[in-house]
Amino acid sequence: MTPREMRARLLASYGNFVFFPNDPEVSKLIGTRAFTHLIIEDEIKVYAPKAMEEDLENIKENYEIIYGEPEFKGEYYVSPHAPISNLKFPYKDGTDILMEAMRKPFPEEISLLISLGEIIQEALRAFFNEIEIGMKEKEAKAILEYHLLRRGADSFLYPSIVVCGEKSKKVFPKSGDEKIQERTIVYIDSSPSIDGYYLNFSRVILTEERKNWIDAIKRINAMYAKLSSLIKSGVSCNRVDEIVREVGEFPHYSVMPTAGFYRPYAPSNDILEENMVFTVVPSIYTDKGVIRVKRNILVEKEAIKFLD
Repeated sequence: MTPREMRARLLASYGNFVFFPNDPEVSKLIGTRAFTHLIIEDEIKVYAPKAMEEDLENIKENYEIIYGEPEFKGEYYVSPHAPISNLKFPYKDGTDILMEAMRKPFPEEISLLISLGEIIQEALRAFFNEIEIGMKEKEAKAILEYHLLRRGADSFLYPSIVVCGEKSKKVFPKSGDEKIQERTIVYIDSSPSIDGYYLNFSRVILTEERKNWIDAIKRINAMYAKLSSLIKSGVSCNRVDEIVREVGEFPHYSVMPTAGFYRPYAPSNDILEENMVFTVVPSIYTDKGVIRVKRNILVEKEAIKFLD
């Protein structure tokens, strides 16, 4: 049984669910979006028009495929992403169930995330060798995405970001025609994915050795070193939050779940569990831009593993 089937059957143990193709949870349940309704009951049923038959060829051995419209009997759970204004059947909010059933990946999914982390590391090495002063931001962004795709990433959760200076302080800045200049901070942020599982990372390039910039990098590195000695299964997320907040500024969360899973957050009363994955988001704002080094962490029984 694949991890997707395992999670679908786990959801079915709580009650009947309906998912729609544009729901971000779908990638954790089935390897296609070529359907109109994914119904999880005692059996997993995929409803689709006959025109999608060829697209469903590779899943027909593991799922019951029905060409037509479903007949809803009783009440169904839906995800928080469901188009509730268009639903024509009795439904209940399934958020609490999803938060439990999708709080962390299965071991088979962890292997995929480790592979994605290796892709990120290799792509960054190649990118750092090619980026140069005078290059347009959008050209640098294209190079970054090229190296990620070339090494095995298949898509991006959000458009990648390569921006300079003050632009990096904005929320979701866009790479443009501005050129990378000397005496500035270059901010890099990307969220590559494989089969619907993503990791969000960020790095900075300093084009001048200013003491306060270098000190900021050292503070962030020291924070990660401290986390390495502290984090393991059973540690409170509030304790993790205390350490991360020693180095910078945060709009709200210092730790967020990654890869589409629902836990953990910091600050919160969440307790870290083995096989949880999360992103740390330390940010230090300077006069010339933000220094933010997001890294993705896998919780092991007695330690952590940096994925990127």
